[in-house]
Amino acid sequence: MNRITPGQLCAMGLIGEIFAVFCTEGSISAATAAGYAMSSGVLLLLAMPLALHYRRGGRLCRGAALVLFVWLIFWGGRLFCMQQRTTEVIYIPFENSGGLAGKLLVTGLIGLVCLYISSSGVKALGRSAVIAAAAGTLGLTAVAFSAASSHEWGRLSLEWSDMGGELVRGLKAGGGIGAFAVMLGLQRESYIRSTAVYFSAKSAVSAAVLLTSVLVAGGIMQTAEFPVVTAAHLSQPFPSQRIDSLFLILFTVYAVFAIAVQAAAASYLLRQMIPGFRRFGSLTVIVLMLGTCLITM
Repeated sequence: MNRITPGQLCAMGLIGEIFAVFCTEGSISAATAAGYAMSSGVLLLLAMPLALHYRRGGRLCRGAALVLFVWLIFWGGRLFCMQQRTTEVIYIPFENSGGLAGKLLVTGLIGLVCLYISSSGVKALGRSAVIAAAAGTLGLTAVAFSAASSHEWGRLSLEWSDMGGELVRGLKAGGGIGAFAVMLGLQRESYIRSTAVYFSAKSAVSAAVLLTSVLVAGGIMQTAEFPVVTAAHLSQPFPSQRIDSLFLILFTVYAVFAIAVQAAAASYLLRQMIPGFRRFGSLTVIVLMLGTCLITM
């Protein structure tokens, strides 16, 4: 039986949420961070009834499972698209020199890795996600401390007039709630507490990454297509080396895990709805996600 701990649930979900923040497009500000934090509160309110349902011993009905399955396929395809667009400003030698063929090859390779990881089972995925989340926390902490020492705190002025639009922007980036809804049911207990901890951590981490990016790249924010990536390029937490290479590794690992979590949740639902897909569930899901990416890109 695939059972996960609250820590594994939190790690799997937050990796996908942080990856979506990495791929944020357009100018950001302190209002963006506040909007993302507020959107986490809205999603918490939406997820709490499901947590109460699980606590009473309930399970997903067939209709709810089908809706979540469709959403997971869509969001997985969106994550593939985010990866493709964002890597246009991240130096990957073959992809940048191979044109469209290079991009498709890199995306296909990521899909194969996601297939391998998701087919290993939710429990194995949860264990490895904890390690990836811990490694990412160390890298993000280094950048955050570097940004905090810049003394450009005036860039964090809050424009309340932008709050409504930024809240909607945060909700659009919160597609990982579908995988969370599925994975929450694979816990043994602590449904209410896990839900509260998860969305609180999502709010804090998203806001921290966005505020760090504003501090580092605020001076050129109007020209930065991908502000978080730009901040990673400009940041220099260590005196002898910039953090570009570390961010590239972190970005790639998080892209793989973000998609793999969606695929694992979708394949679990597919096997529950149609037992005949027990052998080829992960492959079917990855193919559907890649097809969604090609259609919507």
